[in-house]
Amino acid sequence: MIHEDTHILVIHKPAPLAVHPVGSYFELNLHSLLKKDVRWADTKIHFTHRLDAETSGVILIAKTYEAARFLGKEFITCRVKKKYHALVFGTPDPAVGSIDLPLGHDKSSGFQTVRIVDRENGQTARTDYTTLSTNGEYSFLEIKPCSGRTHQIRAHLAFIGHPVVGDKIYIDLNLFSRYVIHGLDDEMLERLKLRRLALHASEISFTHPATREWTTFKSELPADIKTFLEKMEGCDFEKN
Repeated sequence: MIHEDTHILVIHKPAPLAVHPVGSYFELNLHSLLKKDVRWADTKIHFTHRLDAETSGVILIAKTYEAARFLGKEFITCRVKKKYHALVFGTPDPAVGSIDLPLGHDKSSGFQTVRIVDRENGQTARTDYTTLSTNGEYSFLEIKPCSGRTHQIRAHLAFIGHPVVGDKIYIDLNLFSRYVIHGLDDEMLERLKLRRLALHASEISFTHPATREWTTFKSELPADIKTFLEKMEGCDFEKN
C-alpha cells in the first residue's frame, strides 16, 4: 500500500496480476486479494482506472461512491496525469517525441484487446515520450499518455518500431498465441528478453476528491526492471 485515507486507496500493483477477475486471473486478482484482506473486506472498492496484468505500478482506488464519481469525471476530462517508465527495443529517433495516432481494434487477430493504428475509424490517442538512457540495443523511456486507450503505450511504441521488452502481443502476435497454449518457453524468452512486460506505472497526479488539493503518488521501479537496466552494457542509466 502507498496511501490510504477515508476517500481513496493507492496501491502498488505487482506484475503479473490482473486488476479484475478475468481468464486465468479469475480467482487471483487485485480485487479479490483486497476483499480477502480484513482491512478492506467491508470496503466498497471502485477502481478508477486499470493496468494490464503484466504492467506493474501505482493504481488509484476510490472508497466511496462520491470519490469514484468525482475521479471518474477527472479521468474523462483528462485532468488526471500519469507517468510510466518502460524498457524498449532499439533507440527512438527523435529521442523526445509524441506519437499521435488513432487506435482501433485488430479484429482479424482473434484477440479482442489487440490494437492497431486506424486512421479512419480509430480513437484519438497521443503518447509523449522521453528517452532517459540507451545503449543502442535497448532504451529506457519516460512516458506520459495524453489519453487512456487500452494498450495505448504498447501499440504506439510498437508502431514506431520500438516495442516494449517482454511484450508478448506487440513484439510478435504469434508469440502470444503460443504463450496462451503452451506457456513461456526458452525460445520465447530469448525473443522477449524479460518474462513480463517491462512497463511500470511510476506516478499518478490528480485532484483529491475531498480536499481538492493537487496530489501525487509514486511507485518505485520494480526489481526485475532495475536488474535489466543494470545489465544494459554501455548504458549510463540515471532515472530523472
